[in-house]
Amino acid sequence: MVAVRGILTRLRKRSGLSLDRLASTEIDTTTLLQLSVVRRYAHLSGMTTAAALPKVISHVARRLPPTQQLIVDAELRLGLLRDLPPAGIDLDRLYGPDLGERRRYLTEQWQRLHHALLVAEPPAAPTVRTLRDNPEVRAFTALAELLSSGSELDIAGMARLDAGHDPAARSCPTVAVVGDAATDQINVVESFPVPGASSWGDFRRHPGGKGLNRAVALARLGLDARLIAAIGADEDGRAIESYLRDRHVDTSLLKVILGAHTPVATVIMLLTGESASIAFKQDRLRLSAADLDSAAMRQALTCSDAVVVTFEQAIDVVAEVLAIVDIGRPRPWLIVNASPPTVLPGHLHEHLAAVDYLVGTAEEVAATWPGSSCEVSTERLLRRGVGAVCIVDGFGCTIRSSTIELRVPHVSLRDSSAGASSAFSAALVYRLTTTKRAAQEADFRWATAAISARSPGRDIPESMPSVSRIDRFLDSGNLNEHSVIGEKPDRPG
Repeated sequence: MVAVRGILTRLRKRSGLSLDRLASTEIDTTTLLQLSVVRRYAHLSGMTTAAALPKVISHVARRLPPTQQLIVDAELRLGLLRDLPPAGIDLDRLYGPDLGERRRYLTEQWQRLHHALLVAEPPAAPTVRTLRDNPEVRAFTALAELLSSGSELDIAGMARLDAGHDPAARSCPTVAVVGDAATDQINVVESFPVPGASSWGDFRRHPGGKGLNRAVALARLGLDARLIAAIGADEDGRAIESYLRDRHVDTSLLKVILGAHTPVATVIMLLTGESASIAFKQDRLRLSAADLDSAAMRQALTCSDAVVVTFEQAIDVVAEVLAIVDIGRPRPWLIVNASPPTVLPGHLHEHLAAVDYLVGTAEEVAATWPGSSCEVSTERLLRRGVGAVCIVDGFGCTIRSSTIELRVPHVSLRDSSAGASSAFSAALVYRLTTTKRAAQEADFRWATAAISARSPGRDIPESMPSVSRIDRFLDSGNLNEHSVIGEKPDRPG
């Protein structure tokens, strides 16, 4: 907050805050441009962070008390009064090019300007000298606190208002994804090499990670996807940020770690689509529980329409995410992807009742309890309050809850499990957030169809299907028309 205030007070000098000033100033504005509220607004508005900054500050300044609003408005030359110029006020002097003259005119017109903001009994007018003391410090401190915390700021409403839309209009559903972003190094080979042998192959690199894959899949379906992950401040990290922005994924909550290297995972893939992975052995870049304490993070986790979590982050962070989501009112849909395979510690069990859907392969679901089968682990998850367990196996899915078992099989068009859970999870979230009800058989069928509706290719996030592609695949008749439904009796306790 102190750094933000320091930059703002430097920017008020000379011509104040404007897009031209930001382009020419020697002041380092990186801290302002990296604020989550600025990056969020830039994402929703489709503009650069530099173009978004003056607009965000103007919106936030309107939330300040009248006296503080007048001070930052005049000194930063925000022009908040230009739409409805108060009678008797010379706006050319109030927003003039010289800071000293702006201060002088502000103190001269103190009472009239307060009346323009409907203040019946304005405080006594300060002198220019006293204005530069506590009043300015308090005003810019308050502005910096609002910008830094993002608390209670309706960024989506700001963006719709500036775009000329009704600020009360509902935007598309927002989904926060908590997981990893990494660089995938793909080696496509004719056969898996054995010791002492070689194999012909091809090589490519592209952004990946289970969290990133799901965020891109959600954005491909037209949802407002936000990725919460940690990356390094290196070339791979910058490439991931650029890639996500190009795919319309909000990067405002990415944690960029200076001096760290963005993880690289190596994937060996056959032409048939079968694959094996070599995980990065160095310390993984992860979020910490402290990262979740910010107002922006908590707002994303409690106010989104849905939250998707993978087990890539530390299990304590996963437990904290589940606890935060559970206090949201109304509570977002919570979808947990049991990948990579992870044994759930005892302290996470108390949060399982917040999970609406747990998605994973049979091996991943089995791994949630040590030495258990998929069947036994599923029973334990359901007994601890998980709404439903969705077991994705190749090109079908089995959904089990406390009262129903549903099997959705269909014809396999190609043998590839890579990306299947990402496609299924994103499609399930799409149905949950657009229908605004718990998933029914048709929703699970649609989500299962998304697995085969993926585009052929070696790039998992780029293979994720659109809504129209899933609809076309479902209409093609490739999905088995007869899902198997078994009613199950209520479980005791």
